Order: sequence, then C-alpha cells, then structure tokens
Amino acid sequence: MDMEKSYKKITIKDIAELAGVSIGTVDRVIHNRGEVSKKTSDKILKITKTLNYQPHVLASALASKKNMLFSVLMPANDSESSFWKIPLVGIDKAINEIKHYGIRCTKHLYSISDKQSFIEEAYQAISQNPDGMIIVPALQDEAARIAKLCNEKEIPFAFFNSSLESKGQICFVGQDAMQSGRLAGKLMDLCTNEGYEILVISITSFLKNNRHILERKQGFIEYFERSSNNTRKLRTLDIDSLNIGDLYLELRKVFSEDNSIKGVFVTNSRVFHIAHFLESEKLQNISLIGYDLTKENIIYLEKEIITFLINQKPVEQAYRSVLSLFNKLFLKQDVPKEIHLPIEIVTKENLKYYDEY
Repeated sequence: MDMEKSYKKITIKDIAELAGVSIGTVDRVIHNRGEVSKKTSDKILKITKTLNYQPHVLASALASKKNMLFSVLMPANDSESSFWKIPLVGIDKAINEIKHYGIRCTKHLYSISDKQSFIEEAYQAISQNPDGMIIVPALQDEAARIAKLCNEKEIPFAFFNSSLESKGQICFVGQDAMQSGRLAGKLMDLCTNEGYEILVISITSFLKNNRHILERKQGFIEYFERSSNNTRKLRTLDIDSLNIGDLYLELRKVFSEDNSIKGVFVTNSRVFHIAHFLESEKLQNISLIGYDLTKENIIYLEKEIITFLINQKPVEQAYRSVLSLFNKLFLKQDVPKEIHLPIEIVTKENLKYYDEY
C-alpha cells in the first residue's frame, strides 16, 4: 500500500469491495441489523478490525432512528428576580440544534420557595419515562431523593447551576463555587481598606443547605483567613426570609450598630435588594459584590451602587448540560464529570459587551 493510500479514510465501500459483498450487507453488519450469515458477518468484522475502521458516530446513531425525550427540572422564574428566565435561553438553543435528530424536551418548572412544587414537578417528569433528565438541584434534600429515584429507575441525569456529591450524575455544568467565592474575596480586598468591616450576606431561607451558596461563602471567608496581612473584620448575616420588610429590618439594625462596614458580599443573585437598601438609606462608599446579570442587578451596576457582579454564564450552563446529555446518550461519547465554566467579572465599564440577556 503506498503512502497516499495509507492515510486514506476507510469507508464502507472499501470494506464491501474487500469482502466481496454489497455496501448494504456491510451496513447491516456494522449496525447489527441481522439478516447476514455468520460466515459473512465474521469476515466483514475481521476486515473492519484489521483496517481499524471507525464508523461515523453520528451516522450510526441516526441509523438507529431512536427518538429521545429529555426532561428539564429547574426553578420557575419568580416575581422578584429574573434569573431563572436566563437558563431557558440555553435550553431552547440546545434543543433547537438537536431536535432534527429526534430529540424532544419537556420543561418542568418548580417554585424555588415551595418544596412540594419541586416534588410534584419531579415526579411528573419521571412519570414520562424520559431517556434523560437535566436537573437544577436548588432544594438539595429533595433533589437528593429524586437523584436516588432516577438511579433506581435507570434514568441518566445531569446537573447544572448547583450539584450534589456522589449521586451518580452523568455530569455537572456550572461554576467552581469555592473559587468564585475566593475571587469575590480578592475583589473585596482590592476595593476596601484595612481596618474596616466586611458584611457577608446570605439571603438563605429555603436555600440554607444549598451547596454552591455555602461554598461561595466559605471561599470568600477563606480568602481573608489565609491573608497574613488582613486586618479587616468579617461579619456574617444570614437572613432566613425573602420578605423585603424583614430584610430591611435586619440591614438597618446592622448598619445602625456599626458604621465601619465598607464592603458587602452577597452570595446569590438577590444582591439588588442590598443595593436598593444602600441607595434608599443614602449609604455611600460601600463596595458591593454579588452574582448574576439579571435586569434587577444591572440597574444598580450601571449606577455603580453594585461594584462587581460575578457572572455564572447561566445560558451556557443550561446549553452545555443538554448537549452533554445528548453526547452521552445519543452519540455514546464520554463526557467530563464536571464542566466548570469561566468565572467572569462584570463592571459598569464592560457591561455593554454582555447583551445576550
């Protein structure tokens, strides 16, 4: 065989010529459709092995003509924050790209403040016997039970936005929460002076056990604990309510007790509540850092009341979680156990380059 032919991509036609059979016969053997004698089948398989023939994975998958149903289980958009509208863009984008392969998708949206809503939507999704699920496990205890049920029913699933430990998921797509907390700590270090106090706020309520919220907080605190020259004092405030009156009551109490607070870190996307409080109380020269490019947060970033927003890339999180499930289940490809997306810092100055939301 000459050099040119040695690099030639082997095709079904080449195998058919060497075996002395039709292309259709080779195709039936490769795709295991039967109707071929064992002698002929063995001869064809021996040739494919000798030539190291690699069938086109997508063509093989399409040949099976198997339609697939994916179910998405994630929080519904709520009246206060527009965050959960954003990942839906990524879900729809991914499904539109793969729907012509026979992939269908149902969306099951639960109230993030209602555990029963999560359970009902989860069981409705599972009752449809999907080929795979994409899950946002915001309510961690309930999500752990659903993950166990999926494993029992042999329904593959992927997580995005937040994760659970060792629950058998195909993959997790999202940020490295600890590292994003450390980054927030470094940003706060750069924009506050030594000797002042920094307030770490978690508007927890139903999210008090949420892994990625806790890890952000831990990463932020660890940054300052590991700094040998740090003289700042960190104060934590966990507000177990979404009632705006309760929130403001707690904030007024804290700021009236301590006028040395010069930095505030909020561990989730509801940083706009703190920004509104600072604006209404005319509290100035306070660095405020939080998460996510929601329309509510963008208002205060443009006013420079919010100093930095850390972008989680929710569109890409959702998009890549769907495609990871597609690659694993439809194309039979290996996917990474964890897909960590870049941690982006957004300010008033570069906000205009984030127009996808």
